[in-house]
Amino acid sequence: MISYIKLIRPNICLLSVFGLIVGLFLAKLPVNFWILPILAVFLISASGNVINDFFDFEIDKINRPDRPLPSGRISRKRTFIFYFILSSTGLIISLFISLNFFIFALFNSILIFLYSFKFKKTVLGNLVDSWLACSVFLAPVLILGDFSGLLNSKATILAIIAFFGNYGREILKDVEDMRGDKIEKARTLPIVVGKKKATIFGKIMIFIGSIFLFFPFKKLIYLIFAGICFLLCLYILTIRDVKIAQKLIKIVMFLVVFSFLIAII
Repeated sequence: MISYIKLIRPNICLLSVFGLIVGLFLAKLPVNFWILPILAVFLISASGNVINDFFDFEIDKINRPDRPLPSGRISRKRTFIFYFILSSTGLIISLFISLNFFIFALFNSILIFLYSFKFKKTVLGNLVDSWLACSVFLAPVLILGDFSGLLNSKATILAIIAFFGNYGREILKDVEDMRGDKIEKARTLPIVVGKKKATIFGKIMIFIGSIFLFFPFKKLIYLIFAGICFLLCLYILTIRDVKIAQKLIKIVMFLVVFSFLIAII
């Protein structure tokens, strides 16, 4: 059971759920509307982490041999079945929320599979992954509204912040994983343009995302947290060890989501 829990990466799933909750607050939806969207997002996010490990089996033998799949604690067949159950359950739940929410969830679920199967090993991979990370802020708008509502929603600004922050982190993560990716003949950004240029570009994306931190809210308490997050991002830009940098940006992302909750509540 512990191996299956590790496979879904609960911390990443919870980050998606926290992002969704921020969106739910922004959409001013009653709490009784929250349960199904939270379950759907958690399950679909978990399915993405599982199918990612399924397709990354050979790479993880090199980069992360201690993961449940390459270590042999879970077979590839059981991993795929686990993915299918998580994804299907999440989509079924989405259908009971609203048609627009289901369409959005279905689109993301297909994108999750394609990302793990094909896009992750290309320069487009980080863009797709970052869209998936920021889309949780947008999803609540579709529970009672339609896609046109996204144009006027403050959640769009939050999605932009999440996009750039995640994009920069994923690039740094690819820099960290260059050895295994080269063996697998992946065409990630660091492999295409080189480690130095990719690292600089990734940090620029983080910096751009940090600037948008000051846009969504004018409350003093939020601006204080935004300032702390901004300073942490500036510190991350000075770190040469990409492994440490990308882990710190994940912590900052949790803090940013918490800041949004503080501002909304």
